[in-house]
Amino acid sequence: MKYLIFFLLSILIGVINGFFGGGGGMLCVPILKKFLNLTDKQSHATTVFVMSIICLPTLIIYLFTLKYRFSQLLFVTIGSLVGGIFGVKLMNKISDKTLNLLFVIVLFLSGIKMLF
Repeated sequence: MKYLIFFLLSILIGVINGFFGGGGGMLCVPILKKFLNLTDKQSHATTVFVMSIICLPTLIIYLFTLKYRFSQLLFVTIGSLVGGIFGVKLMNKISDKTLNLLFVIVLFLSGIKMLF
């Protein structure tokens, strides 16, 4: 039963990620911690991997529908790659408690920004 719930929540993660173009990772982290008993860092690392796989079909669809500005794509991609490398190095240096606190702060601020 536990794995059925986990599977259904995984489908929800995919739907949210496909619908909003992201955001599924915010659900994936706590779901991995609760249902698979992963550590905080394992949950975040696994989520990044899962989101990368989930985003591949979305990337292909958007490439063919041209729903992006190619002129800005290069800058955003390079910036995101550099930021991702920095984020992984930082995550490896901080405690799980600090990682959780930062995660909650980002979620909270994201929610506030979306309200206004």
